[in-house]
Amino acid sequence: MKQKSFIYNLINILVLLAAALIFVFNYINNQVFDGMGMLPIIITILAVVLVHSLKAIRLYIALYGADITGPDYIKTYCKVTPISILFPFKLGELFRMYCYGATINNMLKGVVTVILDRFMDTVALVTMIFLVWVVNGGVIMPIVYFLLIFIVAAGVLFMALPGIYKYWKKYLLQADASPRKLKALKFLDNLNKVYVEIVNVSRGRGIILYVLSLLAWAIEIGSVAAIASLTKDRYINATISEYLLSALSKAQSVELKHFIFISVVLMIILYLVVKIRDSIIERK
Repeated sequence: MKQKSFIYNLINILVLLAAALIFVFNYINNQVFDGMGMLPIIITILAVVLVHSLKAIRLYIALYGADITGPDYIKTYCKVTPISILFPFKLGELFRMYCYGATINNMLKGVVTVILDRFMDTVALVTMIFLVWVVNGGVIMPIVYFLLIFIVAAGVLFMALPGIYKYWKKYLLQADASPRKLKALKFLDNLNKVYVEIVNVSRGRGIILYVLSLLAWAIEIGSVAAIASLTKDRYINATISEYLLSALSKAQSVELKHFIFISVVLMIILYLVVKIRDSIIERK
């Protein structure tokens, strides 16, 4: 147990140090809010609080039934969220999976919960992009179509998995014994465990997770539109489209940089507040 705790803490320290370096390099010296008025900053802060509140509730609902206390959940969320949004190529999601799995003592549930959380967020994002396209027109990036194909393919595969599992398990059990057969059966059983865990996590909660994701994106986009309306030299429709597409690409719009910066700062503050609270309670 001590060894596991040491490894967990070591991984946390290394990842957090890397995130701190990325944050300092990308934001501290770039005058993120240069020329930005107080009202747009306030709107962004309010949007960040509301959006992350909805996302935290969404993930907490997905984790419902897991052995995790409220303070531990808040600390974990505040710790992994900056990593998720700062690390490139969604590498931070691996850290999220590891931390949630270690916190609830169920690595499979941690992995499945984060995957489902990201899937619902992606479905909501694609929905919002198409809604904006229907209202405002314009050109949709090829990556959006790719994500749409992925979402449909994932849904079809998920619905077909029970049948695939039953067919191939029956076929392998009737085949002659061999090392390959045992490996194939083990792979099928592991795949079925993942399927069952996804069903357990999403059962009765899938539509709620999707609606919360839509609300979060609506608030985020609404804040961008409100700020753009305050800046006379920016077109609202173009700003919204740029913001949505930057959420799918490496390049970040100015508005997205503002949102990320404030998100990271607020997550750090909230984490420290909960940590201090826990320390005070322990001393009493």
